[in-house]
Amino acid sequence: MNILILGATGQIAHYLITDLLNHSDADLTLFGHHTSSRLTLSNPNREKAIDGDIENANDLKQAMKDQNIVILDNAMPNLLEDTYQAMKKAGVTRLIVTGTIGLYDEVGGKFGEWGKSMSGAFKDSEQYQQIIQQIIDDPEIDFTYVRMTMLYNNDQKTDYKLVPFGEKVTGAQVSRQAVAHFITDMVNDPTLENNANIAIIEPGSEDMTKPSFY
Repeated sequence: MNILILGATGQIAHYLITDLLNHSDADLTLFGHHTSSRLTLSNPNREKAIDGDIENANDLKQAMKDQNIVILDNAMPNLLEDTYQAMKKAGVTRLIVTGTIGLYDEVGGKFGEWGKSMSGAFKDSEQYQQIIQQIIDDPEIDFTYVRMTMLYNNDQKTDYKLVPFGEKVTGAQVSRQAVAHFITDMVNDPTLENNANIAIIEPGSEDMTKPSFY
């Protein structure tokens, strides 16, 4: 199995790369600006770094070659659209994208009240909603969109809880390590949350007024 990680120098990608190497048999293509100089490959037999720009159609086309899964972290709507179109042309069918909560005014509870008091904490985006729905409705693409609550780092907190689309999200935090764990779980189980738009939170954070790191 071949996996393309776009934006491979990002914080979630840092944990995801390690998780995939340790808990899957996937070979990884690590794509991004100056990736070859910014990343040290811990397993060159299974990792390949490609320098490129996600906004460059030719760079994306080359990176998509022979891939089975594409993983994209927290991209703007135009970058998600570009990735989607490049996958269609390359015949790649599995896409996992991470983004933030608040796209659907779905944040509730004490945490939601706190978020509304923080200017710009949660913002919806009609453009983003439209492209997400377009990909979910495409029968040629197996798509998972993961809406992450507020992120922090904690190696001891790799457990996660998923909140189905349409339900209020009250969980105030989730670790980047837990998000990486969930993505690895999806890689290992192709049926897990396929063609889904879900939120991810830390179990037990549902009653928090705000994240523990604020």
